[in-house]
Amino acid sequence: MKKLILIIAGVLLLTACGEYQKVYNGNDLDAKYKMAWKMYEAGKYSRADQLFQQVDKFYKHKPSYQRLLFAHAMSLFHMKYWQSAGEKFRKFTRLYPESSKAEEADFYIVKAYEALSPTYSLDQGYTVRAIEEINSFLKKYPFSKYKDKVNAINEKMQRKLERKYFEIAKMHYDLDRYKAAIRAFNNYLVDYPGSYLKEKALFYRFEAAGNLALKSVESKKEERLQTAMQYYQNFVQKSKNESLKEKAEKLYEKLQKALNKQQKILTSNK
Repeated sequence: MKKLILIIAGVLLLTACGEYQKVYNGNDLDAKYKMAWKMYEAGKYSRADQLFQQVDKFYKHKPSYQRLLFAHAMSLFHMKYWQSAGEKFRKFTRLYPESSKAEEADFYIVKAYEALSPTYSLDQGYTVRAIEEINSFLKKYPFSKYKDKVNAINEKMQRKLERKYFEIAKMHYDLDRYKAAIRAFNNYLVDYPGSYLKEKALFYRFEAAGNLALKSVESKKEERLQTAMQYYQNFVQKSKNESLKEKAEKLYEKLQKALNKQQKILTSNK
C-alpha cells in the first residue's frame, strides 16, 4: 500500500512538473499568470518568481498588476533574495501608495534590510540603511500594527552599531593607542549615551587615560593624572560591576600615588 501511494505521488509530481514546464516554455501569458499564482500559493516561490518575471512587463498596465507585484516581492522575500525583495516592495509602494498593502510592503522593506545587516564586525552600511527605513516607517505609520516589531528591529540594529563603534574604540585601547582610544570612547559616549556597553566604555576610557598619564612626560603628567581621576569618578558613579570596580580602584591608587609624587616634586622646586 505504501509503495502504491509513493508511485501515485511520483506520477502526480511528474505531471505537475510537466505542466509547469509546458506553461513556462509556452507563449500563453494568461496561463503563465495563472500558473505563477498556483506556484505562489503552493509555496513554490522560485517557480512563481520565474513566471512572474516572464509576465511582468505584459501586466504593468492592468489592474491585476498591483496584486502580481506584491506577490512577486513576497516570493523574492521567501527566497531570501533580500535586496531584490526590498527593491520590489519599494516599487510597489511608489506605484501604489494608497494601496491597503502599502504599509505591509513598507514593513517588509524594513525586514529585508534587517536581513541584509551583517554581523557587527563587518561594514554596517546595510544596518544604517535599515535604521533609515525604520525611521521612515515610524514617521509614516506612527500607529502601525507593526510598530512593536519595527521598534524591536530598531533596537537590534542600534545595538549592532553600538557594538561596532565600541570595538573600534577598544581596538585602539588594546593596541596601546591611548589618545585615540580616549577620543573614540568620548565620541562613543556622546553618540550612544544610553548604550548597553556604557559601563565598559567608561571603564576603558578611564584605563586608557590612566595608562597615558602614568607614561606621560613630566610636563604633561599632572594634567593627565587629573583627567584620568575624573574619568574614574565618572566610571564609579555608573558602575555596578564589582570586578571592573576592583580593577579601576587598583589603577586609581597608582594614579593617586603618582599625583602625590608629582605635587611633591613641584613643591620642592618652588
